[in-house]
Amino acid sequence: MSQHESFELIEDEMGRLTLQRAGKDDSKDVRLRRAFPWSHPAEHLSIRSSDGKELLLIEDLRSLDQATRAIIDRWLASHSFIPKITRVEYVDVRFGYQQWNVQTDRGPAEFRVQEREDIRFLPDGRFGIKDADGNVYELKRLDELDPHSRHAIEALL
Repeated sequence: MSQHESFELIEDEMGRLTLQRAGKDDSKDVRLRRAFPWSHPAEHLSIRSSDGKELLLIEDLRSLDQATRAIIDRWLASHSFIPKITRVEYVDVRFGYQQWNVQTDRGPAEFRVQEREDIRFLPDGRFGIKDADGNVYELKRLDELDPHSRHAIEALL
């Protein structure tokens, strides 16, 4: 499952990717996912089947040929969506999960966070938050949040 395995990504006219590997069946409609830490975007990219199973881990995108990198960069640009949380209205903790109601740079959002580990502290002070559906949100540094937002999340930290 490492990048030392030879592979090729083929993009069809609809933007879907097929993973081809020597001696294995083609994997159609694969997905690309960045792995943590998100602060190192050229490292640890997972190629996954449509049902989420990891097929291949690319340890460093910089080691790939230009054509493969271009396909990956194009796919990620069109499929990555990381809204920035601008205000936290409230976080309701119940039944072992957190229900977040926030304002983002893309409009209002409501989402559920399953595990405390899904809130990641990033090296520059920001937070990465992964919701129950696998979407990732970015939260500003605590000292950049308004008082209401800081108060809404202080019990979580």
